[in-house]
Amino acid sequence: MRNLFLLFVLMLLSVGAASADTSTTMVRMGNSDDVALSSIIEKGLPVLYVMTVNQEEPTCEYVSAPSGSMGRTIRNATKVPGRLTMYQRLDGIDSVVYDSGDYEDDVSGMTIRIRGNTSAYADKKPYKIKLQKKKDLLLRGNEDKFKDKDWLLIKDHYLFVTAGYIVSELLNMPWTPGHRFVNVVLNDEYRGVYLLCESVKRNPDCRINVDKNTGYIFECDPYWWNEDVYATSITSPAYNFTFKYPDSEDLLPEQMTYFQGMVSDYENSLNRTDYPDKIDVISFATWCLAHDLMGTQDSGGANRFYYKYDDTDTTRIVMPVLWDFDMVERTTSQWSRCHVSHFDKLFNNSNPQFVDEFVWQWRQVSTTFYQDFVAAMNAFSYSDECQGLRASEPLELQRWNFNLVVDTCVYDRKYWYQRRVAWINPVINALNPVGDINFDGKVQINDVTSLIDWLLGSDSPALHAYDVNGNGTITISDVTALIDLLLSSN
Repeated sequence: MRNLFLLFVLMLLSVGAASADTSTTMVRMGNSDDVALSSIIEKGLPVLYVMTVNQEEPTCEYVSAPSGSMGRTIRNATKVPGRLTMYQRLDGIDSVVYDSGDYEDDVSGMTIRIRGNTSAYADKKPYKIKLQKKKDLLLRGNEDKFKDKDWLLIKDHYLFVTAGYIVSELLNMPWTPGHRFVNVVLNDEYRGVYLLCESVKRNPDCRINVDKNTGYIFECDPYWWNEDVYATSITSPAYNFTFKYPDSEDLLPEQMTYFQGMVSDYENSLNRTDYPDKIDVISFATWCLAHDLMGTQDSGGANRFYYKYDDTDTTRIVMPVLWDFDMVERTTSQWSRCHVSHFDKLFNNSNPQFVDEFVWQWRQVSTTFYQDFVAAMNAFSYSDECQGLRASEPLELQRWNFNLVVDTCVYDRKYWYQRRVAWINPVINALNPVGDINFDGKVQINDVTSLIDWLLGSDSPALHAYDVNGNGTITISDVTALIDLLLSSN
């Protein structure tokens, strides 16, 4: 027992202990003067200090799309092994809050590689970190729930990602990736401020939960041509389907056969009235609404990730997460370009369930959305994390000659969403005015007749539009409310 206690004490001392060399460990700042590691830690953000074996730099090959396809991306990104130490100043002391240990395959350490598509062409690279032993690098205090091996370092210079994740949370998307700002030092060279965040992958505890043996996480991917294995789209030849789970090299022939049939059936269903049997309408409507609120003008409709829990007919395809915010805030007075990719068919389908859900999701939050968005941005602005981000502005300027002005970004995001909501609110409400039971754009006496017919036993599915008085149930009182609405408008 005494030996176990001593071992426990040694473990405590190994993490959270003061680091004696942060003031003498020098960090290169590109073409600027070197600085002490301690001067970066003192800014307040956690510092991810990565040392690769032999200080090898991650590399990649840059490739452009073949004729008939689009985009430019990378391939053959090297996975460089090394050690990750995370520092944070606690009670005035530079402390080690996590240490992966030296690299040993499946035991300790980590690998780092360049990730992304067009973002990988910039001098400041995005990275993927893969730990050899699971850890919650966000240190949220619930290791059993949040631990994972895969983590991303992405850029968020204008707080587009931060604002996008706030939108995700306000709309109750199935999953909003955990994230926080950090400073990154790689091989004794300062690489800048990054957003450390969770990656899109299977993790039933905290990311995306699909059946281990029969589930799928996949993407409608304009970069499909850079993958060895993909399923073809029957509606959008430029966007085929690639795999996030299982790994493509682990796919069995029968799984590939099932998957191709499943995605083809999904795309075909968008032209049929039975599409609610194939897709989770709520998540599809919420995903599209989010991009409409963000004013996304990505011609690919942003990254479209999906999952299907298993290969049975009882589960539907879900859109769980918002991803890729490079082309947000591009229009204050148009729909997002997501409307021209798959969603155009849902908006024009004779089955109004998608439009009904789209309008309903907005009406549930419309009266408070902007105030809640501002409150969330203000809460971020007042946080210790944002204070550390402000303090790191000179580092980003010194290293990359980029003037990261956090308070200006916070103001710009709030101002932009104020204008966007002012445009989008009447436009969404016009898709289905209150009381328009028939979805013909007008509220007339035949809407009363249709509502009564439904109450008397129509076998059509209940729609949110039938709840005229908005009390959460559909009863004869909604007929009364609809009649009152008609009388007041005449």
